[in-house]
Amino acid sequence: MTAASRGSGRRLVIEADGGSRGNPGVAGYGALVRDPATGRVLVELAEPLGTASNNVAEYSGLLAGLRAVLDLDPAATVSVKMDSKLVVEQMSGRWKIKHEDMRRLALEARDLCAEISNAGGSVDFEWIPREKNKDADALSNDAMDGKSVHRVLTAEGSDGTDSVDAGSLVAQGISEVSAAQPGPRPLRLLLVQEPHDAGAAPRIVAAVRRLVGPGARVVGADDDLATRVAADLAAALDVEADTSGDWSGRAPGEGPDERVRTAYHSLAATGGTVVAVTSRRGVLSVLSDVLGTPVGRFWAVATAAGSLTAVEVWEDGSASVAFTNRTDHLA
Repeated sequence: MTAASRGSGRRLVIEADGGSRGNPGVAGYGALVRDPATGRVLVELAEPLGTASNNVAEYSGLLAGLRAVLDLDPAATVSVKMDSKLVVEQMSGRWKIKHEDMRRLALEARDLCAEISNAGGSVDFEWIPREKNKDADALSNDAMDGKSVHRVLTAEGSDGTDSVDAGSLVAQGISEVSAAQPGPRPLRLLLVQEPHDAGAAPRIVAAVRRLVGPGARVVGADDDLATRVAADLAAALDVEADTSGDWSGRAPGEGPDERVRTAYHSLAATGGTVVAVTSRRGVLSVLSDVLGTPVGRFWAVATAAGSLTAVEVWEDGSASVAFTNRTDHLA
């Protein structure tokens, strides 16, 4: 039986929206995933985008919804409902995509749809009137007001109230969760592999900005190029970059760099959302720690210059890899 014929039998609905006050102006997106059988909302997401157009914000909401579905059930049958005629028609293949920003975002969305299809699921698109998209619209307005929302409501408590299941939505921002989480905070670590040259920096910044909300911590290696990329990322996230040799990944010897691992363990102890600019060896030092990779297989994971890799560490110390070697922003 092929993956395309398996499926999970589960149906999910994505409702997404985005807006820009000024077009281009202060922008943000909102997205939610709903169980159509019960009407229950499973995930709510919102993220400010800085200065962007309405269309970029709309596509960003779609991307957030698709990534949330991939975390919930990549083999689901998915219906995307949006009040953006442009996005629905372009994603359905009926309208041409002329603008370069739109083409890039549409390709990214199609890649996510392909992941769902390859897992046995499917995605279709439906235009709905604005008045039927009020929940996503409200989330996008929260985002334009500067709020980041990340609520995962995948389980129901014994009293019938929603309970939080943290899931693995590292890429969607985590500034607001639907219930208090006592004790140590989870770590959401986005690893940026140092590019070959500074020309890739703007594309890296744009990709990270779509994944991480303002205020995330930025750390990195202290060589000239890594420092430049870290500074650009910090400026986009309105923070200060902290660069040091701890993230260089150039300690003597082969295999993992223990300085990088120590720096990673320090981040895991404090938690929060962190972007780290490091070398290929630095990325692999973290991945090998999470995955328990034998030294003889240390270099077996492919990562490209300028790529993104995401790691999550939960309150109990368990860790997982959300994605590796994401390079679509470099195309």
